[in-house]
Amino acid sequence: MKRLSSAFFSFLKGAFTENVGLKAVSLALAVGLFAFLYGQQDEQQRTIPVAVVIRPPAEDANRELMTQIPASIHVTLRGPARALDRLIQTGVPPVELDLRQGHKEQIVFDESMFHLPPDTRVTIIDPPSIDLEWEDVISRQIPVQASIAGQPATGYIVKGEPEVEPPQITVRGPQSLVEVMQFARLAPFDVSGLSEGTHRRRIAIDAPPSRVRFIGPSSANVTVHIARRLSEARFEKRPVEVIGIPGATTVPRTVDVTVLGPPEIVRALRAEQVVPRADLTKMQGVDLEARHGTAVVKVTVELARAEAEIQPPTVYVRW
Repeated sequence: MKRLSSAFFSFLKGAFTENVGLKAVSLALAVGLFAFLYGQQDEQQRTIPVAVVIRPPAEDANRELMTQIPASIHVTLRGPARALDRLIQTGVPPVELDLRQGHKEQIVFDESMFHLPPDTRVTIIDPPSIDLEWEDVISRQIPVQASIAGQPATGYIVKGEPEVEPPQITVRGPQSLVEVMQFARLAPFDVSGLSEGTHRRRIAIDAPPSRVRFIGPSSANVTVHIARRLSEARFEKRPVEVIGIPGATTVPRTVDVTVLGPPEIVRALRAEQVVPRADLTKMQGVDLEARHGTAVVKVTVELARAEAEIQPPTVYVRW
């Protein structure tokens, strides 16, 4: 038993005293490998969003960025898990893009643009760059256009085109958008149930397209005229009656009469009620006592609640 114990202690003594330098190197390598593996296990990779803030050109620069800049980009970071977890909670400060000159053609993202802890690094940026498209900003005037909705009361119509005040408005925006705009549209003027008269309303102007704005009022005054619906009837070759000198004749002897008026009035007219007259008594410089004479006289037709158009409008009267 004593001999066994002595051999065991001799073995232990040799294990610690023999080849001390080699054992020390082995121990150092083992400790270093453990530290490296532990460090690798603690280091992680995370992808987090980073907001993008733009500093655009001033208004008087007359430049417009047409490229849609994303609200954020995605950045993949590598570093200690604790540092990455802290960044996820607090967030990475936004990336600021200085575009005030209005001519930069491309943005290239790099690690120097991000405010990160010293023990983290950027491995991937998505997108890595953004191409920029610019346009000049211009202003021009375009007409304000009104439209009609609905139908007036029975027997009435909208007379003429709606009147708009102001008739024009200034539009400002990127050249490619402003140049193709033909008019600024108003919300429809609803004439449902309206009867004869002049009607005015203040109507809002429809919003312009994206990136374009109107300079001036946001609404316009619109005037609409409502009139009775008219019917038309044509009476051809109606003989002209001369008033003032018996026996006088006309050249031509007949005229064509077109009657315009409310449908119920025009429908009830008979041909014998349409009497063209050349009235010499209403003319100045005509001697009604002379035995012979000539005159060019305007032809008239008297009708209640209707108007007459006569062709030809005058005749040559001879007596």
